[in-house]
Amino acid sequence: MPILHIKSLPQKDPSIVTSALKKTVLAISECYDCEPKHVWATWEVLEPGHYLEGEHEVLEQPRSTHPPICELTCFEGSSDLEIEKLLEITATTLSRALGIEGNIFITYKEAKSGKVIAGDGVVRKKS
Repeated sequence: MPILHIKSLPQKDPSIVTSALKKTVLAISECYDCEPKHVWATWEVLEPGHYLEGEHEVLEQPRSTHPPICELTCFEGSSDLEIEKLLEITATTLSRALGIEGNIFITYKEAKSGKVIAGDGVVRKKS
């Protein structure tokens, strides 16, 4: 049940967004060992002037500054090593697909057992 939320400036070529999302979803599903249909991804475009790095503003996604800001939420239970690998694969796949290698910011958040509803019920960790 990985969920990836991405916020970024407009891309130089907006047509690459869907392809980048698909490649990243597939990479996450392979790493997380789940079916792609269980990985969700959203993309929100920030208006130019609504994302500053210090006092520096840009109108569209640069190659080396103003990284897309991402949050990856997964169900609890992964080891630190598994989380690190998942973050690296997500960042590498997304940045390559966007043509901005090494320019991604991702935070990881755990969804806790009993504190998530998916579909018709509360999700609990299997013992």
